[in-house]
Amino acid sequence: MSTVANYVIIVTSSLTRDMTEKEDSHRGPAMRALCKIIDVNEVQEAVNNDNIMVQYHALGLLYQIRRTDKYAIRKLIVKFSKAGFRSPYAYCFLIRIASNLINEEGEGTDSPMYDFIDSCLRHKNEMVICEAASTIVSLKCVTPKELSSAVNVLQLFISSSKPVLRYAAVRTRNKVCFIHFT
Repeated sequence: MSTVANYVIIVTSSLTRDMTEKEDSHRGPAMRALCKIIDVNEVQEAVNNDNIMVQYHALGLLYQIRRTDKYAIRKLIVKFSKAGFRSPYAYCFLIRIASNLINEEGEGTDSPMYDFIDSCLRHKNEMVICEAASTIVSLKCVTPKELSSAVNVLQLFISSSKPVLRYAAVRTRNKVCFIHFT
């Protein structure tokens, strides 16, 4: 068994070296081969990495691996909503996954997926807050009371000194008018 482990280390290190070469003809096949033999445990370790882009891409890969299993995706959202990320990009991706799950399964706002999205309205990163507000506005199962928390956040963003936040807030408020007008 130890001889097989040595070969695995040699193969993965060789593929990793080929992946970082300047020669394009070696990089593509090496990346494809690594994707076929990569272990899910390595991806889960990468999700806990300190680099924000590594976390984001590892979460995306983990989602792609488990995308056909709704129960595994539900566990993924619950696990990482409690553990948290350093990456705001990973939070935004997790919000989108939760939103898709709510829309596909017709869950209401009493689900843990909605609770996670609602908790992201109080995140420290503005991008995550904006994504959560936009997602809540896009959900069809939201009541006016639940919609008010997202609208309040958007009102704060409209008075921001950052033009990007103002634009995103106005655009999302416009979506409120078209989707939830009464």
